[in-house]
Amino acid sequence: MRLIPCALIAAALSTAACSQGEPAAAPKPAAPATVQQPQTEAQLTTVTLSDEAVKRLDLQTAEAKLERVAEVRTLGGEIVVPEGRAVAVAAPVAGTLTAVGDARPGSRVSRGQAIFRLVPLVPDERNQRIEADRALSEAQAQEEAARQRLDRLEQLLKDGAASQRSVEEARAQRAVALATLDAARERLAVASRNPIGAQGDIAVAAPLAGVLQAVHAAQGQTVAASAPLFDVAQVDTLWVRVPVYAGDVAGLDASQPAVVGGLRETGPSRPARRVTAPPKADPSAASVDLFFELTDAAAAFRPGERVTVQLPLASSADGLVVPDSAIVYDVHGATWVYEDLGSNKYARRRVEVARTVGNRAIISRGLSQGTKVVIVGTAELFGVEFGVGK
Repeated sequence: MRLIPCALIAAALSTAACSQGEPAAAPKPAAPATVQQPQTEAQLTTVTLSDEAVKRLDLQTAEAKLERVAEVRTLGGEIVVPEGRAVAVAAPVAGTLTAVGDARPGSRVSRGQAIFRLVPLVPDERNQRIEADRALSEAQAQEEAARQRLDRLEQLLKDGAASQRSVEEARAQRAVALATLDAARERLAVASRNPIGAQGDIAVAAPLAGVLQAVHAAQGQTVAASAPLFDVAQVDTLWVRVPVYAGDVAGLDASQPAVVGGLRETGPSRPARRVTAPPKADPSAASVDLFFELTDAAAAFRPGERVTVQLPLASSADGLVVPDSAIVYDVHGATWVYEDLGSNKYARRRVEVARTVGNRAIISRGLSQGTKVVIVGTAELFGVEFGVGK
């Protein structure tokens, strides 16, 4: 039998004792989430088109360039009705109202359109149109009689049976009759345009074309003289009131239009030119009010609406500029461009648009100078990428 050295037996017993005394290692916990095939924005889908597709879509590109652009200051504004274009109509006399049609607040009215008819409580004893008709008939009869008398006297003068003086008097009488007839005709024309009806009722009409802002009376209501009936405002052309800190007014460029937009970044934006308006200021806020005019704005803005206004400054700075046609918006309002990678390959890149100046978009982040982007056909490329393109 072969003998095992004592040293080896002691080492084995020591190792076994140590292994029994140490606890087993804890298993590694599982990750709370697992992302398979992660994609960064630098690895977005690349659209590759054939030569025929590029020709059919007529894609055009341009480089992002550094240009000198005017600086702007974005402030809050309020849409208001221009001075003198909001009218409150009152009752001319005391009477009872009868509504004409179905004119409700918010409905459009034309100039001269009757909103109410007012029957006076104390009617006029004579009707202007009836009196004008009677005066015209009387003047016509007098003119006819004067003409016939003049014809007879002229014939008698030829026969030697009348004097020259009587003929001259007849001519003068006919001239007076003709003047009276002309005046009667003019009086009838004025009475025909008068809002007073055959029963003495008065038509209360809109003095200008616009929108009914409010209606203060109802059908069958008896109102006193000068009682408010309705308000009408012209809203095709609106003003924007912008409170500006008094110390910043001198730094604005009054020759350039402002850009008015909604509170949403992707909302409508329109240029507005500065107009002369009554001077107004707020001493507690150290601000002065500037006014800008918006034309054809009724469909985009409403009186009293809060808007954002970009006021151009007299100073300018360099900015990275691309045509605004290069910008495409997704459903969440994010802004993108398509970079031309060459060989008919195009990659979508996220950009941040600081603002737009005319037809140029100023990029604050996402592009570098000299990058070629698609400026015509961006919507088609967006459709091709998501399966709805041509």
